[in-house]
Amino acid sequence: MAEKIKLNKNSLRDQNQSLKLYLEFLPTLELRKQQLQSEVAAAQKELDRAKAREEALLDDARGWKARLYTVLPLVRDLLQVDLVSVHTANVAGVRVPVFDRVLFRRGAYSLAATPWILDAAMVFFEKAISARELLRVLREKHALLSQELVKTTQRINLYEKVLIPQTRENIRKIKVYLGDQQTAAVCRAKIAKNKIVVKAAGGQS
Repeated sequence: MAEKIKLNKNSLRDQNQSLKLYLEFLPTLELRKQQLQSEVAAAQKELDRAKAREEALLDDARGWKARLYTVLPLVRDLLQVDLVSVHTANVAGVRVPVFDRVLFRRGAYSLAATPWILDAAMVFFEKAISARELLRVLREKHALLSQELVKTTQRINLYEKVLIPQTRENIRKIKVYLGDQQTAAVCRAKIAKNKIVVKAAGGQS
């Protein structure tokens, strides 16, 4: 339900000030929307490239998947994620995560007592885990930028479709009312003047 406005000069001044602020702020919002659209598109491209690299890595492993499975229990015992290093950056006014790297800790093992494929498997899983973590961070970055784009678009719609038209209509209503009041006042003044004139003329007869 729209707020009832007061039909007076003070209200007209307030409505004019509000309209001025809305019209000044709208271009800033539109510029922010353009920046966010550009950053969302860039984040999507970055995400697509990371997905392609991960898929290529997995495709390369399909040829020796059976051998990987033979040493998988050993890899699980020996390879641990020590740290997923991520920092934050300001992108178009949004704090987003930026992937650095994954730090691994390898357990000690005997080269002579373990299958030769273990070394290659360790390298593969390090790359695969790093690719997975990169994708996770990039998805979060894309989601945060997309959310901010939605919010900014909603604000623009609020200004363009609600606040600005509503304020202009309020100004129109107040001006019409004040104009009517002024016309009524002029009419009353004329009537009063005519009464005085008539009364004065009657006194002279």
